[in-house]
Amino acid sequence: MQVEMEKRVVSRYALNLVKGVDILGLGSGTTVSAFVEELASSDLAEDLKVIPSSSQIESVARRNGLNVVDPSYGKPDLTIDGADEIDSELNLLKGGGGALVREKVLAVNSDYYVIIADHRKLVNRLCTKKPLPIEVLPYGVEWTRNLLEVVLNSKAVIRMNGESPFISDNGNYILDIRCEPLEDPSAVEKQLKLYPGVVDVGIFTELADEVLIAFGNEVKRLSPH
Repeated sequence: MQVEMEKRVVSRYALNLVKGVDILGLGSGTTVSAFVEELASSDLAEDLKVIPSSSQIESVARRNGLNVVDPSYGKPDLTIDGADEIDSELNLLKGGGGALVREKVLAVNSDYYVIIADHRKLVNRLCTKKPLPIEVLPYGVEWTRNLLEVVLNSKAVIRMNGESPFISDNGNYILDIRCEPLEDPSAVEKQLKLYPGVVDVGIFTELADEVLIAFGNEVKRLSPH
């Protein structure tokens, strides 16, 4: 399958950025999982310390023999992460796996933040294909949900895991909002974070230092304008 092949292609390409890195941040998702597997099979992993953004990617890292450390160990020289959508300004939509808060903490505290993705993730505007994830407190979740529906004039649903709400690694819920494509992602992010009950929003603006996109066997490097 082409998409799976592209994940491997971009993961191998990203290994070039890891040379000389002491502390590596790891985002979450299937592309980062592929990157972890490629990293573990390279000669770069031996002296490397990794800081995972979620229990999901921590499990993948430990299973592949990587040296996992806590954020208290130090800030990442580099973080490799994925994205659900990437717009023309390199703004990101994230949170499909529910790790958006910790991913954003890693992004802000990394010296260099790189996104790796297959070609499907490029869009003209965020929320073109995917809903907007928002991590919220369980306390008063219906109040928060109703408020956000009014603010965004869109339906918000609590993400489920079977019959129960999905619980983030932080013990919170995720609301998925199927809104119109975003004209101004930065303004929406700032507005939504003002409301009590909202922990963080799956919009990442002006955070990506570089985006690596696989198109078949080729990788295109994108930098902010």
